[in-house]
Amino acid sequence: MRGIVLSLLLGLPMLAQAAPLEVKMCVFDHPFPPMTYPDGSGQAQDVLRRASRLQPVQIQPVVAPRFQCMEQLRTGQVDAMLAAFIEDRTSYAAFPMRESQPDVSRAVGEISFSVSRRRGGTVDWDGRQFLNLGRQPVGTQPGLLHVALLRQLNVVIDDSAGSPEQAFAMLAQNRVAAVVTQQGEGEQIIARKYKGEIEMLPTPLIVTPMYLIVNKQFYQQHRAQVDGYWDAVRQVRAGK
Repeated sequence: MRGIVLSLLLGLPMLAQAAPLEVKMCVFDHPFPPMTYPDGSGQAQDVLRRASRLQPVQIQPVVAPRFQCMEQLRTGQVDAMLAAFIEDRTSYAAFPMRESQPDVSRAVGEISFSVSRRRGGTVDWDGRQFLNLGRQPVGTQPGLLHVALLRQLNVVIDDSAGSPEQAFAMLAQNRVAAVVTQQGEGEQIIARKYKGEIEMLPTPLIVTPMYLIVNKQFYQQHRAQVDGYWDAVRQVRAGK
C-alpha cells in the first residue's frame, strides 16, 4: 500500500509498458519475391518488423502453403497473413480500410502478376487485352486475384495448377498458351528451369497492393492495437 501511495504522489507509472500484441502470422512456405520468404527476409516482412518498433507487436511465424494459410486464417488457427484485397475475403478477414475501400496508404507493398509465354510465341498482352490468344487456355492457380480479371476478359482459364512451378510445366508442355504468375516467383522459376524456353512479357497483367490482413474475431478483440499497427506500417513506408 505504501508503494502505491508513493507512486501516486510522485506521479510514477504504476504499471510497466503494455506487453506487445502477439500475432500468429502464416508465412508462405515458398518464396513470394520480393515480398515474403520462408526465412523472413522479404520486403514486406522487413516493413512489419520496423512497424513493430513503433507499435509493439510480436509476430510468431507459422510456415505453410499459401492456400493453407488462407484456410487457417479463415478458421482462426492463425491471426494474420499477407494478401491482396478480394471482396470474398472480407467475410472472415479484416483489411485496413478507409470508408468502404481498402486503405492503400497502409499496405505493406505492391505485387505484380505477369504473363509468360513460350519463347517466340505470338500470344501478347498490351495492358488492356490479350492478342493472338483466341480460345487457347491461360494457365494459373485457383483463387488468386487475377483469375477474376481473366474471366472479365473472357479468357479460357486452366486453373488446375497447384503451384507456380506446375503452371510453368503446363506451359512448357504446350497444355496452355500462356501462364499468369506473381512476377517475382515467375522470374525465379524461368531463370532456374526455363531460361531460353519461356519468356515473361514486359507489361504486368495487374499491379495490386498487398496488405497485412487479420482474422475478423482477432481484430474485434484487439482492434485498437491492430489499427495502431496498420498506422505504423504507413509511417514506415512513408519514411517517417
